Amino acid sequence: MLSWAVLSWAVLSWAAPALVALVLGGWRLTGPALWADELATWGAVRLSWSQLWQLAGSVDAVLMPYYALMKAYTAVAGTSTAALRLPSVAAVTVATVVVTALGRRLGGTGTGLLAGLLFAILPVTSRYAQEARSYALVVLGAAVAVWFLIGLLEEPTRRRLAGYATAVGLVGLLHPLNGLLMLAGHAVAVGWWQLPRRAQGWRTVRRWVAAAGAGVLPALTLSVWGWGQAAQVSWIALVNLAALQAFPERLFHSAAVGGLVLVLAVLGVRRAAASVCLAGAAFVPMVLLLLAGTHLHVWVARYVLVVLPALAVLAASALAQVGRSSAVVAVGLAVVLAFPAHVAVRAHAGHSQDSYRVAAVIGPRYQPGDVVVFPDSHPSIPWSPRDIYERYLPAPRPPDVLRVAPQRRDGRFLATECPDATCLGTPPRVWVVGADPSADPLRDMVPGKRARISAGYRETQRWRYPLLSITLLERTT
Repeated sequence: MLSWAVLSWAVLSWAAPALVALVLGGWRLTGPALWADELATWGAVRLSWSQLWQLAGSVDAVLMPYYALMKAYTAVAGTSTAALRLPSVAAVTVATVVVTALGRRLGGTGTGLLAGLLFAILPVTSRYAQEARSYALVVLGAAVAVWFLIGLLEEPTRRRLAGYATAVGLVGLLHPLNGLLMLAGHAVAVGWWQLPRRAQGWRTVRRWVAAAGAGVLPALTLSVWGWGQAAQVSWIALVNLAALQAFPERLFHSAAVGGLVLVLAVLGVRRAAASVCLAGAAFVPMVLLLLAGTHLHVWVARYVLVVLPALAVLAASALAQVGRSSAVVAVGLAVVLAFPAHVAVRAHAGHSQDSYRVAAVIGPRYQPGDVVVFPDSHPSIPWSPRDIYERYLPAPRPPDVLRVAPQRRDGRFLATECPDATCLGTPPRVWVVGADPSADPLRDMVPGKRARISAGYRETQRWRYPLLSITLLERTT
């Protein structure tokens, strides 16, 4: 019979990491304002099914599986900030359990506990636990996929093949680029471990190829469908030396924590099937995306979030070798280093955009007769000013006088406006709400609209916040 101490330790080793992830995911869940990408989710789930399908034909095709899931969910849960983010909290909590299981598989109970705790306390983990996008589900899928991959290398049963194909398919459908990079890492791991084993190795490779092919097919189909929408990522800068230097900060939201985890992960690699799988899953996607990013506009840190579960397990493997006391000190150090980043990502502008400010600025200053206009040619997030305005500024508010049809209608992502601002009229004051705090608040407007507004109005006051600019113009004549 198991002693009480042994049973308590067994329960604690499973429950503690998941509880930490859940608590951090729920801590100030609604503190950060919804930013542009989350607002895109909010906008999409409010469409009818036919409108959503029509929108996919022109933009965001690769996000349609996630939008469809969220639309079904929000029909029950609603579209409050907490409701939109709760699926991600749940996904990260479950992912923490899977990471704990991976650690136990690699090195026993202690390694599992360390892996789960490291994964849960990473600022990037709870950052995307509080994001109304597909990334948390992608990380969960990546953790499950590497679990089945390890099993395949040990014994490729039908159940493991089916489980692996399903996990790969889930990741690919929710974020094709993350999914394809993850699969590349798995391919390197499979080849590295199995090919030297000749006949037996080739049989395993063939079975893995079949499972991977079945899993990746939906992602490839989705990518082909959305291929013509590549302009959505044209704003991304190419990788240079500065991007490489900023890599730990961009991926982990803390350079110190990122550096610590990356060093430990390298030290944690061993010559064993599980460790090889984790190494491929952890390092290959990062290297591939960085290399591709030197020539293509693809390098964004969140496009390789699939590496997080494997990195956490490898880092835990390294800590498990240095003794319990040293491991506790290292985890404590990671907590201390991570705390400032945890606080920062939960601020009002913690998700990069201070959307709350629109109500604080315009609300108390609104006067009857005011109107609002929006720049509509921002290179990356042109939809966000209108979404911010509609979500965060309650009535009474200045009317959106140029809008003819709302955003995301009739297959158009942006709102339809009257040409060249001909319906502006002669209001005494015009509010301009934009995505960038640039020197010229009219910079991202089409020429005709810009000329009409600039000809009759002058700037009297401006407020600048992260990814949000609010300018008040008054009529000159």
